[in-house]
Amino acid sequence: MKAFPSLVEQLRDWVMNGRCTVSDLEFYEQYNQEYRPSDWMRKPIADEEFFTFVQDGAGGQYALHLVGDVDVDRAPVVKLGRDGEVAVLGRDLIDFAWLIACGVEPIGVGDHGKLRGPFEASAPMQAWVRTLDPSRTFGTAEETLQAAAAAHPGLVQHIRTMAET
Repeated sequence: MKAFPSLVEQLRDWVMNGRCTVSDLEFYEQYNQEYRPSDWMRKPIADEEFFTFVQDGAGGQYALHLVGDVDVDRAPVVKLGRDGEVAVLGRDLIDFAWLIACGVEPIGVGDHGKLRGPFEASAPMQAWVRTLDPSRTFGTAEETLQAAAAAHPGLVQHIRTMAET
C-alpha cells in the first residue's frame, strides 16, 4: 500500500481548525479508515485502485486513484458522491487543496465536476497552496476542475463501469 500523504494531514489542519472557509470534510488518518471505495462501488476490487482519505458530512468519499507505479503525490483525486455523483476533482492533491482554498466544499461539486452553490475563497490558504508548487499556475475553481477532467478523460467512465452491478 502507498504511504499516506503528509499533504492530507496539512489539509486536515486547515479545515478542522477553521483556517479556511470549507468545513464539511472529515479527514482520515489512514486510507479507507471509515468508508471504502468498495462500499460505494459494491466491488471489493475497487479497494485495490482507489484509496479514500476524506469524506463529507453526507457520506460522499474522496479518494486517490492509485494504480501501478503512480506516485501518491501525482495521483488524481476523485469524488464518489453519496447520491452517485462522480467527478475528477484534481490532477493531484495540490489541485484538491486549491479547490478547498477557493472555498469549494467538495460536496458542492456535482456529477462530472459541475459546481453548485456559491463559495468564498480563503486568501491565506491560497497563498499557502501556491508555496506547495511555486512553478504551477493556479486558475479558478472551474478551470481546476476542467484541467483535472481533461488530464484523466476516461476516469469517470471507469468508475461508473466498476460500479455497475
